[in-house]
Amino acid sequence: MAQRKATKARAIETSPARPRARRKAKPGRIPAKPVDMGGLEEILGFMLRRAQLAAFQDYGELTEDLGITTAQFSVMRLAHANPGINQTALANALGAVTPRMVFIIDDLERRGLLMRLPSTVDRRSHAIFLTPEGRKLHKALTKRVAKQNDRMIARLRGADPASLLRMLRLLTTPL
Repeated sequence: MAQRKATKARAIETSPARPRARRKAKPGRIPAKPVDMGGLEEILGFMLRRAQLAAFQDYGELTEDLGITTAQFSVMRLAHANPGINQTALANALGAVTPRMVFIIDDLERRGLLMRLPSTVDRRSHAIFLTPEGRKLHKALTKRVAKQNDRMIARLRGADPASLLRMLRLLTTPL
């Protein structure tokens, strides 16, 4: 049971977010009282998660028609930047477990966006390359992700995005 919940949660986290339609309040109904967040907005992990959800939702709005999740885009991006990379290196670079990476790569390969070839360096592994169709989709996605990045930066309302990225990088490395 716990395994199914974890799998479902991972699927939700990596799938493009679909915007929810807002329900209109019924006439004569009293609007709901705002929820007291109890200080959650002061907890870094909570706010990082909320920011991640906002970024995933925005990504989903811009890429829904292409059907590529953020995790799949990340794999395609690394395969583009590192032709011949293997699954273990991909998983390590993205902070993912290798079995999860196999699932993502299987799906992209099934869709004709990348291919595995026997490695010329290590006979036990496969080198991963984007196909011509994968390169074409990667190019289109890169343009949309750049637009999404600009939209997210605009939400910072004048704050320094370079400083934010620098601080986020610090959070990803242990002391």
